Amino acid sequence: MNTATPSLSPQPSESSPAAPPAGKPIESGTPISRIPRTDMTDGYCAAPSAGKPIESVAPIVRRLRTDMTDDAASPWPNIRAIRLQVRTRWKRPTTIPGPVLANVLRGALGITLRKLVCPEEWMDHACVPCPLYRDCTYGQVFMPTPPADATQLRLQQDLPRPFVIEPPGLNPDDRVTSEGLTFRLMLFGSVIERLPYFISALDRLGFDGMGRDRVPFQVEQIVSCHPSGDETLFASGSNSVTLPKRVITTQDLLAIPWPVESAPALETIDVRRRVLARMGIHNENSIGTPADPQKPRLKIKFLTPLLLKSGSGLDENGSRIAAQEIRDRPSFGVIIRRLRDRLSSLCTFFGERWNCPDFAALGTLADQVTITDSQTTWLTRHRQSTRTGQAHEISGLVGHANYQFPDYAACNALAPILKIGELIHVGKNAPWGNGAMRSTVVQGTFQ
Repeated sequence: MNTATPSLSPQPSESSPAAPPAGKPIESGTPISRIPRTDMTDGYCAAPSAGKPIESVAPIVRRLRTDMTDDAASPWPNIRAIRLQVRTRWKRPTTIPGPVLANVLRGALGITLRKLVCPEEWMDHACVPCPLYRDCTYGQVFMPTPPADATQLRLQQDLPRPFVIEPPGLNPDDRVTSEGLTFRLMLFGSVIERLPYFISALDRLGFDGMGRDRVPFQVEQIVSCHPSGDETLFASGSNSVTLPKRVITTQDLLAIPWPVESAPALETIDVRRRVLARMGIHNENSIGTPADPQKPRLKIKFLTPLLLKSGSGLDENGSRIAAQEIRDRPSFGVIIRRLRDRLSSLCTFFGERWNCPDFAALGTLADQVTITDSQTTWLTRHRQSTRTGQAHEISGLVGHANYQFPDYAACNALAPILKIGELIHVGKNAPWGNGAMRSTVVQGTFQ
């Protein structure tokens, strides 16, 4: 598939309107290619992080970038996904807290699906030894492992689940009340073909009941949400389910206009330091790096708990160093690396393999992006496994951070993976709805 990567820098044509003058407000929904910029030299050198050598951005971008023509091969994989909006109605009034709803749904759906496809005598056994495992919907969706002949990640026994359950609150039309709830379910790659199993499991779950009180519900509507328009797959009273005619592709995601967020009033570092002091924050790292108004900046909102880890490796004695949780100021480099790894795994085992021009260069380039502002907090949550009874932590940070790119070439090379990340989520517990994020273009900052 040929996918042209959208550009932050303007590329005027006879049919495209001129970019707004610099300094003028930009309306939300403006195509990203129409956002004004100041030309940057191709050999710009970004200021290094402490202890890191200066590295020119231009050679890294060249290793990642392809010619931006219609015939150019895209550096991004050809992903396929569907996003379903599921609306249900409780058969008796109840309340399940929105923050834990995705966890409850994931556990209930998994158990119900296994009951539908698994022989009763095998229910108490592990999935992998089962002779039907490779063809089993439950095993391949909820307990995936690399096949024996896998050329990648064959030693990684815990693959990313090819689905995401988004709880109410992430989308304005989704809600949870005492009368019913609306949530979203994403399926990726080859798992799309198993959609009828998910719908059957939802129907059976509605009959058995969900939550601590096993409250039954009725599925009132299932809609496939696509950037070009929604399709109703099922409505209450119908005896049949329609499969979606369209799936979400990489091209669809990259064609979505970037939202633009107005910048806050300019403030000096001294003013910002005093504001943070009144909030009880005295850490100089929280002040951020002064932003350059002539460089592109993006704001990432972390809508559900984001759990990232970094820093694993070997010490000078050869002993393994465990990765540490990032509880504040998530670096852009770590976000991109975790997105890259998750996307690569999903493509390898559930779609078309991603032939990235240079995986290492993607992370190296992301390290050149600096944080100009970070306002996050750590949210502690736990879930209890219905299957094992064990408690699991599903904590993470929420809030937002502003990131400044060294130049527009670097932004053009990295921004597309953020668009893909809004669909697949990032970090640990992504299938439970964690790691949801939204990115916007930001104009101006404190100086």
